[in-house]
Amino acid sequence: MVVEAGAGEQHIYKIVPHDAGDQAKLTAGNHYVGVDAVSWFINKKSSWFSNRMASGTLDIKMAGGTENYPVALGIFNPSRASRIVPLFERPILRDRNYRGGPISFSVKLCAVNKDAVIHGVLKSASESSLEIIDGMVETATITGPAGVLRAASYDIINNVQKVLTDTRLKCEAIFDVSGLEYNLFPESMVGPQVFILFHRGASLHESGLEVGRGAESHEPGLPFKPHEVLMPYYENAPLEDGAWILLRIRRCDECSGFRSWFTDAGKFLGKIKRLVEDVKAGLITENNGLAQLRRSRLGDKTILDEFFRLRSIICSDGVISRREAAAQVGLLYIAILAAKDAIKNLDPQILTDTVNQATKALSQGQCITGGIGKAFAEQVALVADIRKPYIAKDTSPSRVAKFDGDELFSTMQYLPNTLKRCML
Repeated sequence: MVVEAGAGEQHIYKIVPHDAGDQAKLTAGNHYVGVDAVSWFINKKSSWFSNRMASGTLDIKMAGGTENYPVALGIFNPSRASRIVPLFERPILRDRNYRGGPISFSVKLCAVNKDAVIHGVLKSASESSLEIIDGMVETATITGPAGVLRAASYDIINNVQKVLTDTRLKCEAIFDVSGLEYNLFPESMVGPQVFILFHRGASLHESGLEVGRGAESHEPGLPFKPHEVLMPYYENAPLEDGAWILLRIRRCDECSGFRSWFTDAGKFLGKIKRLVEDVKAGLITENNGLAQLRRSRLGDKTILDEFFRLRSIICSDGVISRREAAAQVGLLYIAILAAKDAIKNLDPQILTDTVNQATKALSQGQCITGGIGKAFAEQVALVADIRKPYIAKDTSPSRVAKFDGDELFSTMQYLPNTLKRCML
């Protein structure tokens, strides 16, 4: 029996795609986590939507509760032909450096009387809260996002919840007033994505759920095509029971954004290459060339000084993972050592071959041998030690990346973009 929205039992289901070849588990220090709002559904007659509108909030907590990402979900606005509404698989939380612990989700969904002013408030709140969360992710340090941004986002969410519980607007709880809460533990985040279904209605068997593209029709002009709405299916039929919201949790290996120091690192490698070539051409003496690869008294004059400055910036960049930071720093240091050897032998090819062979070995999950490999491992260990205190305390040791032994080198193969940037 199909249950009307606002009635029935509340359940939360995890839906794992069965076709993923990647079975790696979510690991602090290695991975990034993203959250997308995919689609939602409210089982009400079309006449109900003529004078009612639904909205809600989502609060995501990470890193032992030290990171909070509250967002307003906007307006549930169904077409005449469909009550399954796409959220355009919109990123709620863009790829965030995962620092360990469970990921907590709290969802609230309510309805109020239609009102043009309230509609505008709810829509604006959604846009503003998403912008703030993007800012929190983009500017995070190794201790986490700025608290002032989190406070600003909660101010918006609190105002939304006041609207959705305003008795003058004849508020109606679609989910129970306390909302639905779920903790996703890293051990159960297997593969590149899982789906979390927040549902109130008939009791379902989790094994009967899957996610697929729906064949729902829609209003002309909306920016999605027919048969492209991602939605839950139950026993091979679209789930049209009660009310639900579908989230997708993504796991990835590399930062999908751009960091300003990417450009600085590229210029740094170019400067090293030009230094070696200038010594070879006799434009700079060997001694002066080697002096550029030592620290200056002032600490801001030589190429090695610049390396230490870059290393400090990369280590303190909380947007990227420990693994990505360590790989970048280690490869920059390899370039320093290779440049010394190239200058002493007046052979620029030594620099190019050493750096490129090291990146090729890492891309294949192989060890870097000799003194170069040892130096790389030392830099990785240094970065890992700096970042280690900021892993959430409630993280299982098995879900924290280890940067030692053969695993130190093999884990770097999952950073193709980082390795590519370091090629000469």
